[in-house]
Amino acid sequence: MNCVHVVTGPTGAGKSDVAARIAEEHGAPIVVADRIQCYLDLPVTSARLDGCPHRHHLAARTVPDGDYPVHEAAYALLRKVEALSRTHEHVVVEGGSISLLRRFADCRGRFPFRLTATVLPLGDEHAHLDRLRVRAARMIADGMLDEIAKAWQHHEQRAFVASVNGPEAVLRWCTEHRVEPEELPGVDDAGIAELTELVALVHLEHSLEQHDVFSRLFGWNHE
Repeated sequence: MNCVHVVTGPTGAGKSDVAARIAEEHGAPIVVADRIQCYLDLPVTSARLDGCPHRHHLAARTVPDGDYPVHEAAYALLRKVEALSRTHEHVVVEGGSISLLRRFADCRGRFPFRLTATVLPLGDEHAHLDRLRVRAARMIADGMLDEIAKAWQHHEQRAFVASVNGPEAVLRWCTEHRVEPEELPGVDDAGIAELTELVALVHLEHSLEQHDVFSRLFGWNHE
């Protein structure tokens, strides 16, 4: 029976690196279990990795398409994994989406393949927050604020943009400081420092939830 190996864990724990090593070892494709990484115009915000022919996203969307409904993304994840498992002895599923992986785990009794998992630990909370600060600073330096400013121009999708982990904190900061989101690319150094800390803190909050959920969902079978 073919094997599907889930690599999951908190934001910033190194899932992509671990998934890449496992995939290389087994000659396996990677399916990315993440709804936001499907957005081609949010590559920095979503930490999307492109350029790997064996890395499969669930769809190709842009912000004007609006939110990617969980049920549609979950169905796409199942269909893609099942299709690849018919032609590959090993398939790697990598991601930190609670909604998608919860649905994926709920279906495991019907899988035509063996399911194993690697759940990356959170580790020391303070050390993890330091890593998230470095990650947030890199994302902002790479253009995260520009992406949010451009996404905000799609008025009909502002509720969706404001629901994304990371941009939500940035947009809340804009409201508190009376800064128009379109002006984010011109924020001064003091603002950048505040935004870096806010993004890191909101990612830490999400990481704590991920750690709890994924430990329960996949703690039954991890390697």
